[in-house]
Amino acid sequence: MSFITKALLTIALIVASTLAGYVARRRNLVSENVAKWGMTAVVVFGYSPVSFFTIWSIRPQLSDIWLPVLGGAQVVLMGFIGMLTGGLLGRDRRDTGLLGLTGAVGNTGFTMGGIVLFLLFGEPGLGRGSIYALMWYPMMVVVLYPIGRYFSGHHKGSLAKLMLTSLFNWRSIGLPVALTGLALSLSGVPRPQVIKDCHIVPIIMYVVIPMAYFSIGLRLHFASIVSLRKFIAALGCLRFLIAPGLAVLMVLGTRLTAYPLAGLSRDVLLVNSCVPTAITAVAVANMFHLKPRDASMLFVTNTLTYLAIVLPVVLWIFTTYPE
Repeated sequence: MSFITKALLTIALIVASTLAGYVARRRNLVSENVAKWGMTAVVVFGYSPVSFFTIWSIRPQLSDIWLPVLGGAQVVLMGFIGMLTGGLLGRDRRDTGLLGLTGAVGNTGFTMGGIVLFLLFGEPGLGRGSIYALMWYPMMVVVLYPIGRYFSGHHKGSLAKLMLTSLFNWRSIGLPVALTGLALSLSGVPRPQVIKDCHIVPIIMYVVIPMAYFSIGLRLHFASIVSLRKFIAALGCLRFLIAPGLAVLMVLGTRLTAYPLAGLSRDVLLVNSCVPTAITAVAVANMFHLKPRDASMLFVTNTLTYLAIVLPVVLWIFTTYPE
């Protein structure tokens, strides 16, 4: 199967699964609340084993430490830029927090960024994408939660307690699982050949992708799209122009060090820098009652923009100019 065929089939699977979820909710076939459990299953039973197997399969280089470090730095910077933008465009403080959340984090898991990395670079790209994602849980609890809590004004209780319990919650199992895969890789323990021979990683991915996007479709509400047009445009600029621009500057900055980011690791950072906003931003908005339906609409429109405009450009660049 050609690369173009795989890409088109994957995009078709994403769109079809999202529409199926939307139709199922509209026709009262499936409750919207099912989305919560669907996305939990995706994170715990999908992300975790794929991260484990793919990180285990690679031999990280010392320069790969830049992936989680620069990924985390980008989350912090984009969160501040998002809040500044929301403050300029917003009608109240909740709008400031909403753009802070959605602008800060991209969909770098295999519900989007991971898919692109797998299509372009196979399991080695997905493995380094998992190293990049080591920053995910720390950034979620030290950046996203404070933004959500501060700007919503609804959450009661200690933020420190929330951060601690979230980091050690069973839903955050992806971090220790990924670190275990990294330890096995660094220790030189070979990954069993049967994992590759039986196509375990692709099977998990193509089971979990429709589950994830069906859950996303269950959350779709299009009534607010007109009132959010300024925020939709602003988020597009944040995720698809400013974020990749920052990533390029970061890559250039590593050239001033003894271990510059180059090759596949550099490409992984650049691909992940311009993915659409993350479903986690929607989850945090729901957790803190920070305009959750607006967050869902921003997620959907940002994702559709990525699939229609940005993704074809990304695929063309990295297949035409692989070095």
